[in-house]
Amino acid sequence: MANRYIGEVPAPEFGGKGIVIRLDMAGLLQLEDQYGEFTWASRLFNGLAMVSPSKIMAVLTVGLRNDKGTLFSEGDEMPAWPADKPLAPLATRCQDALSLFLYGKTFKEWAADVAARREEDEERPPQSDAVL
Repeated sequence: MANRYIGEVPAPEFGGKGIVIRLDMAGLLQLEDQYGEFTWASRLFNGLAMVSPSKIMAVLTVGLRNDKGTLFSEGDEMPAWPADKPLAPLATRCQDALSLFLYGKTFKEWAADVAARREEDEERPPQSDAVL
């Protein structure tokens, strides 16, 4: 069973119970080595548009774990995403794994918080040194 408190996202389509996508510091470092340093927040904020097949595969390579918690890329052959399933749910899970690791929230929760903060900022009067 996936544990969201350590950033796990369930991925049973890859072959059964206990398979999860979980990022850690080493995985994030590998992603930065591959794609260069950038803020994931800006990419995540663009939604599924930022998750190309190459980025999905990169996240899976550093985060897809078998039912023992071991990375598939470190031993077992990486299972394929079922051909009868669309990629959008997998892309969403990759985004969730990233946002859970970075922000402690699923992508949907994180995006809602960002939108709420933007609304609050728009409602605040401009800051000024003038005393009324």
